[in-house]
Amino acid sequence: MFPLRSQTPTRRLTPTRKPSKDWTKHKEDLEVDFNSSCAYCDAHEYFKHTFYEVDHFVPKDFFLKSGTLTVVDYKNLVYSCKFCNNNKSSLWITNSETIYHLNDEGFLDPCDPEYDKQFYRNKEGAIIGKTNLGKWMATRAFKFDEREHPIKLLWTLRTLKQSIEELAVILKTYPVGSEKYDEIDEKMRSYAIEYFFFEIDLREAYKS
Repeated sequence: MFPLRSQTPTRRLTPTRKPSKDWTKHKEDLEVDFNSSCAYCDAHEYFKHTFYEVDHFVPKDFFLKSGTLTVVDYKNLVYSCKFCNNNKSSLWITNSETIYHLNDEGFLDPCDPEYDKQFYRNKEGAIIGKTNLGKWMATRAFKFDEREHPIKLLWTLRTLKQSIEELAVILKTYPVGSEKYDEIDEKMRSYAIEYFFFEIDLREAYKS
C-alpha cells in the first residue's frame, strides 16, 4: 500500500498577480504550489497526457449565487488535470461554501493533509478510497475507478523516472568502467527500456 502523493501542496499566502476577473492569471503560481501535479490525482504534467487547468474548489456555479468568494480568490483555486476537473465539474454536496462534506459525501481541500488520508495506492498505482469519504470522491467525483489503467501507467512512469534520476546521481560517484558503475548503468538502461514501453502504453490509453 502506497500513499496517494509524496507531499501535500501548500497555497502561497500572497499570489504574484492580482487579477480582477480572469482566474487563469493565477495558473503559474498554482503550478508551482501544486508541484506541477494535479491536486486530486497527483498526475504530473511532465508526461503531457492532458491539459492542466485552474479549478474552483468550491464551484463558481455555487458560490456566485450567494457566497462570499470571488472567481479569483486564490484560496479557492486548485491546479487540476482536465480529467479530474471535468469529472468534478460543478458537483457540490452541501449548501455552504465553508462546509465541504456531509455524511461521508463531498470533498476535502487537496491542500488539507487529511485529503491524503482518504486514499491509498495499490502496488500497481491505482488510487483506492480508504475511508467512506475517500471512496465517494474516488468513484463519484473523480472517477478514479473508471480511469484506473491510465492512472496506473502515470504512477509507474513517475516512479521509473524518479528511480532513473536517483541512479544517475549515484552513478556519478563511481569511476567510469568500475564494477559498481557498470552495475548501476545496466540497471538504469533496464529502467529506461521499461519507461519507453510504458510511455507508449500511456499514449495508446489516451487515444482510446
